[in-house]
Amino acid sequence: MQRCFFIAGLFMLLCIPAFLTGQNAIRGEVFDDKTGEPIIGANVVIQGTTHGTVTDFDGHYKIVTNELLPLTIVISYTGYESAVIDITPENMFNRTSLGETTVLIETIQVTASRISEKQKESPLTVESLDLQAIKATPSANFYDGLGALKDVDMTTASLGFKVINTRGFNSTSPVRSLQIIDGVDNQAPGLNFFTW
Repeated sequence: MQRCFFIAGLFMLLCIPAFLTGQNAIRGEVFDDKTGEPIIGANVVIQGTTHGTVTDFDGHYKIVTNELLPLTIVISYTGYESAVIDITPENMFNRTSLGETTVLIETIQVTASRISEKQKESPLTVESLDLQAIKATPSANFYDGLGALKDVDMTTASLGFKVINTRGFNSTSPVRSLQIIDGVDNQAPGLNFFTW
């Protein structure tokens, strides 16, 4: 008989900490309302706190909390409408379906240029030849197409060797201009001419 009391007393001692902590385990599943497939990585947060979790590969979640019931959880995922669920002792497990949402944004215009807007406003002349202009040029090659730009002169220095000059400085060694291809100076050091 004493042995039964001892075992019962030991069992109660082991169970008392679980009752004293007052922890609640909230569980659930999150699915897409159209396809019925689980939503992986949906955020599940206790409202008004930073305590929460994300759904696993099967759309399941579990939050262990010391918060007193009833409480509210918020389930959210990008591209879906958020769900707000009241948790009571009767509904510690929830199966939630999220519906898709549409986000309308204003038109976004993306432009890129190697020349800043401030440089374009400067009193210097800036001429550029983009990919479409290169394809549209009637010249036999790219360098002959450069000769069609405003204030650009092509000088033939020798057989098959052409030099680009600007604004009337017609010389076979143009030291007054800087030619940059993909942001890199293409002048051969010490040779005083540009390499193609």
